[in-house]
Amino acid sequence: MKKTKVLLAMIFATFISVAAIGQTQINFVTGVHYANVETSGVSTDFLNIRPLKRISAGVLVNQKLDRHLDLRTGLVYKQKGFNITEGTDIEIAGMGFPIGVKVATELNTINVPLMIQYNLRDINGITPYISAGTGLSYATSGFIKTKATAILDFTLTNTALNLDSDDYKRFGVDGNVALGANIPYGKGHFITEINYSHALTDFTSDNFIVDAGIRTKGIGWSVGYGMRF
Repeated sequence: MKKTKVLLAMIFATFISVAAIGQTQINFVTGVHYANVETSGVSTDFLNIRPLKRISAGVLVNQKLDRHLDLRTGLVYKQKGFNITEGTDIEIAGMGFPIGVKVATELNTINVPLMIQYNLRDINGITPYISAGTGLSYATSGFIKTKATAILDFTLTNTALNLDSDDYKRFGVDGNVALGANIPYGKGHFITEINYSHALTDFTSDNFIVDAGIRTKGIGWSVGYGMRF
């Protein structure tokens, strides 16, 4: 609870400081996030690790610094994690059907990007941009779900992760980069972008069963609408 209050205080302070220094652009965005992980402490060669595809949503706030540069922050919800799948095909009446088991590790996270955005020269009113920087993340909850896969998926178990234990680190630091464009429409603009994030800190701690060195990563596509104030 104390850590949650600290995170909320940091987010509030970030929004207040950004809004106080000039023209502000607020974008409401949603999109698809393809999450995955990398490990440095254990071998995953024998595991079929697949991305976890989930919806992301949030608010991005850009503070104009000069003609080309913006300071970018915000509040974005993402579900991070990964899938491990094992299966085979069976033949019924001459037709092949895949069956197997899927284990999904899901982390619900709140992310606060801290980035610098460079806006390129307008092209027929459209403004391309590139953003890069770091960010903070906080895992609000996590689950390990086991599913049987056939024509449809059936959930077998749904086990909550005890993120308050010493095995995990709720707080993390990410590296972020995004490529996108602002497209004028009405009194505001549409936004579309491709973004990539990679954790710079481990999700598991030294107290975990093994020194797994698990770090989340993911690529996403977002669209939204925004206005300047």
